[in-house]
Amino acid sequence: MKYDSAGYTIDLATFKLETLKSRLRYIHMTPSQQILKEDLENRFAILQSHGIHNLHQLQEVLKTRKAVSAFAQASGLPQDYLTVLRRWVNGYHPKPVKLADLPPVDADTVTRLAVMGINDTLQLFPRVKTPTLRAELASESGIPPEKILILTKLSDLCRLKWVGPKFAHLLLVSGFDTVEKIAMADGIALYHHLQKISEVTGVYQGGFGEDDINLWVQYIVCDVPIIIDY
Repeated sequence: MKYDSAGYTIDLATFKLETLKSRLRYIHMTPSQQILKEDLENRFAILQSHGIHNLHQLQEVLKTRKAVSAFAQASGLPQDYLTVLRRWVNGYHPKPVKLADLPPVDADTVTRLAVMGINDTLQLFPRVKTPTLRAELASESGIPPEKILILTKLSDLCRLKWVGPKFAHLLLVSGFDTVEKIAMADGIALYHHLQKISEVTGVYQGGFGEDDINLWVQYIVCDVPIIIDY
């Protein structure tokens, strides 16, 4: 697989359907995702018979709920299966997070970066990948280096499947504040650590389960490039 020019996310055109099938066959899933394992060979053969050979093509076919419904009719595949598959595939391409939506980022920092045309994590990412780039950004923007480092870690974390602004904040506070640290973590131990930090700090009110975190860590190792130089 290849990644976009910034290294922010996977280029889904290089993610083969066969690779996804192998992942789905062997990886542990939460109960709501188990439908993806059902009749796996036959369903993927149907996808391929409709000219779908990579995840970009699959994402395009399942682009909207209306498109999912139309493809269910055309292919004979269950609509509830395609709905879960759509969510799974979209998870490989998390949407950039607006810097203004990240809880630890103050308004002055957001304004200074906006003047430079940097409004979200995707736009920020190429400017913070190395210490030299971060120093240049700090000098150009007038933002203190320590705040640039926090922004770097949040941008790094927001590349991950299923991570929104508030969960990124929890990860930052927890000390598991980079992709590399999470990729090296034990999923069960990380779950208990995050639960404790969430209860003590109150920075995250959402729910997550042990299986969710364990599964999530497996996908980080497989699918997210570790390219930030800290």
